[in-house]
Amino acid sequence: MTFLLHPALRCPIEAAPFKLDGPSLICSHGHRFDIARQGYVNFLGPNDKRSRDPGDSKKMVSARAAFLGANFYRPLADACLDITRKYCSQIARDAITLMDAGCGDGYFIHHVQENLSNDLRKRMSLVGFDISKWAMQKSARRCKATWFVGSNRNIPMIDKSVDLLFDMFGFPDYASFSKLLAPHGRLVRVTPGNSHLIQLRQIIYSKIKDKSERKPYPETLRAVSEKHITYEVVLRSKDIHNLLLMTPHMFRSTSEHRQRALNQDQLTVTIDVMLEELIPTAAR
Repeated sequence: MTFLLHPALRCPIEAAPFKLDGPSLICSHGHRFDIARQGYVNFLGPNDKRSRDPGDSKKMVSARAAFLGANFYRPLADACLDITRKYCSQIARDAITLMDAGCGDGYFIHHVQENLSNDLRKRMSLVGFDISKWAMQKSARRCKATWFVGSNRNIPMIDKSVDLLFDMFGFPDYASFSKLLAPHGRLVRVTPGNSHLIQLRQIIYSKIKDKSERKPYPETLRAVSEKHITYEVVLRSKDIHNLLLMTPHMFRSTSEHRQRALNQDQLTVTIDVMLEELIPTAAR
């Protein structure tokens, strides 16, 4: 696969611009990063790793790809698509950058790209990254974008270079996100509500805790819209297995309770999320 070099991409070591040099990226200070055959680059430094293989494992990524591929989260992907279309209609610029921070297998970016009109697709530059190299291997096979392994704490892009920044069930670094957002940019966050996967959680936990009260956003960001999305899906046995494996529930529950869930032939679960749009506080 071909690596797409976004003009705002910078070396994570000295923030110098890149150029393509055969199968590698090389910055003006001589730092070289090899491009994987799938079409992504690994920018993850030693300080960003808490294990030898950080992020989701190969099995977790495969489970997530299978679950999302069954379109159980399609309404969330459609909501992201609607936001993208609306944003593009309001911004009279030829080049718009959409980034998915912690993009997993690239499901949401791919959905947006596939369903934009040809005119909007030509205006859109897509950037996705995740801390898991296995996720990047899946993503880079999906569609053309600038893909890299990286951390929210050190995103190698020019300040104010991102127009739309998606954070889907992620672990946000607001200081980093605020630096990246263009003055007219938007941060789109999807977070679970109290009833999210409640039926599954009732099976695998002896006591259900309500989600803690939402923490206030930093002064650099201001919420401008909020949308509550809730619906039910019917899961078969293989879907329950994939859902468990792709979430922290697999590791937080006991083996006995997990098996109780896996023994279900069918389970109706609630999808309950909040979608918020935030803008830099300097924006009007």
